[in-house]
Amino acid sequence: MKQTEEPIIIDLARTALLLLHWQNELAAPGGKLAGEMLERLAVAQTVEHTQAVLQATRNKGMLIIYVNAGHRQDYPEVPAKRGPLMEQLADMGAMIRGTWGAMVIDDLKPMEDEILVNNYSTSAFCYTELELILRTRGITDLVLTGLVTNFVVESTARDATGRGFFIYTLSDCCHGFTDEMHHWSLTNILPAFGRILTSNEYITALGA
Repeated sequence: MKQTEEPIIIDLARTALLLLHWQNELAAPGGKLAGEMLERLAVAQTVEHTQAVLQATRNKGMLIIYVNAGHRQDYPEVPAKRGPLMEQLADMGAMIRGTWGAMVIDDLKPMEDEILVNNYSTSAFCYTELELILRTRGITDLVLTGLVTNFVVESTARDATGRGFFIYTLSDCCHGFTDEMHHWSLTNILPAFGRILTSNEYITALGA
């Protein structure tokens, strides 16, 4: 999908950075769902790119929101009749609120004044307070980073677009369960919701 060549203009007061599911369970050694993700993140230096983006965003005083999968014991937020994705999550006992696995990885740990939203599906907007927070802060544009590209990032982008937000997806600050899924979403789906940027393009646009 062809992207616009218009200049990148980030309105600091109306843009928020979202860090989606950057949690130990997915992105740290010993995480129940990490598996081969760790190698892909290392090869692509995804965490390092995201660290640079996070620091540049903090330096500009922009709104930063972490969205974490954070289920209660026994997963009351998940229907009894579950699809394979949620069934795997429950079977493994993953992403339980308050456990190490549900915490943000040390390399991207939130500061005390940064907002953390718990969610229960692949969309950051589904049954969460995220939209309320964004509306009260006057946010119109979202910058997406996180795991995984073709589930959480894509689902969040779809829901955000339907709610009237403009989306910037940082291509080197997210990854999928496979390289193929990651690149397919970045090439064929996510460009429809806004713009695909690299971390360097975003940081340059910030003037950082």
